[in-house]
Amino acid sequence: MDDLFSNQDDESDSAFLARLCAFVAPVAHASDAVIKDVRLLRWAHAVYEAFGDLDETGAGLTVAELEAACKEAGPGMFESRVAVFKAMGMLTRPQDHAFLRRLLFNPSAVAALLVFERLRRGRGIQEILILLDETRQEILAGLVSREDVETKLLTLRRALSISAGELVQLRDRPVEELLRGRNNHRSADRLLTEARELVAVVESRFPELGGSSSKLITQALRYSAAANELVDRLLRRVSADRDFSMLEPEQYRTAALHSPQNKLAEVLADLVFDPADASITPDEVLGALERFRPRQPRQRPPSAPDLSDDHDPVEQARERRARLRERREATLRLHLRGQIAVDLTDAIRSVPWPHAIKLVTDVLVAAADKTLPFTVSLSDVLHVDATGLVSYVTPIRLIYEEETPDD
Repeated sequence: MDDLFSNQDDESDSAFLARLCAFVAPVAHASDAVIKDVRLLRWAHAVYEAFGDLDETGAGLTVAELEAACKEAGPGMFESRVAVFKAMGMLTRPQDHAFLRRLLFNPSAVAALLVFERLRRGRGIQEILILLDETRQEILAGLVSREDVETKLLTLRRALSISAGELVQLRDRPVEELLRGRNNHRSADRLLTEARELVAVVESRFPELGGSSSKLITQALRYSAAANELVDRLLRRVSADRDFSMLEPEQYRTAALHSPQNKLAEVLADLVFDPADASITPDEVLGALERFRPRQPRQRPPSAPDLSDDHDPVEQARERRARLRERREATLRLHLRGQIAVDLTDAIRSVPWPHAIKLVTDVLVAAADKTLPFTVSLSDVLHVDATGLVSYVTPIRLIYEEETPDD
């Protein structure tokens, strides 16, 4: 809802209110029946959005639900605006008495709001375009008679004549008025195309209406020529004043995407540019190097060793060696299971390679350690098993000695 009223200055609001007065004049009961503040229209949009979003069953909304959805939509009070909407028939009561406490939104008001938004963006040109396309579609579908087509051609001709007359009056008006009115006549080329397509259909289905079709095309050409003259005058003023703010951003984008390079170059043909200054001082070079040079990774110094009195690295090494010796002795005693000697060949072949290597290493190191009561007997036989966990192994026998030799 906010987007409908954002970026609108007071001047455009005043122009819209003037068009709104002219729009409702045919059905107005009094000359001051139109709102005096365009922001009051927010209430109508807020009510419309509330029904469109919340009334999914078509049973309507209560006044409390409506007030919660609208809240502070614009200037004025909720009660006063709702009272006006009910009095004018935009909000109605359901026919079913069980729902008398609920309100319904009149679909005719939906059409009015959509028309008002088109009126805000233009001075009726969109309605002429809609009528041109609608008439052509109805003729192709065979839904209208000759008399209906003639009436619509007359209506369109009169509408185009009035719109073209407005543009003709702008020829001698200040450029500021042209800038304000340009948004109302952006569809000149499309309007002429629609008129030609309608005339082609009319002449093929109702050739006797050729006179009315010719008059319609005459007014369409008159309107298109006046609209293009307005644009040409704006472009001449832009070129003379070098005031590119007169053109809208979308026009620049369209020119950049669809205009040839030589045409784009003509825009700046008479401009004078200062020569580029390529000199760079040593200080600037050093400054750029300092800004863009990769930073050196920060390296922390190694932690200082613990030199306290209770820290003895030699003693700690002896303790680690003693614990390793105890672990090996316990492992080998588990393999002996209280026996004096045991053949470890099957034990080695039944475990994966890493475990087998660790077992053999523990046995050989323990046998070489004179403080442990173990010896080893190795065979010169080689067992090979290509499918086993250990593909080849030499028989090894672990022997426990009752007395350990002196160191």
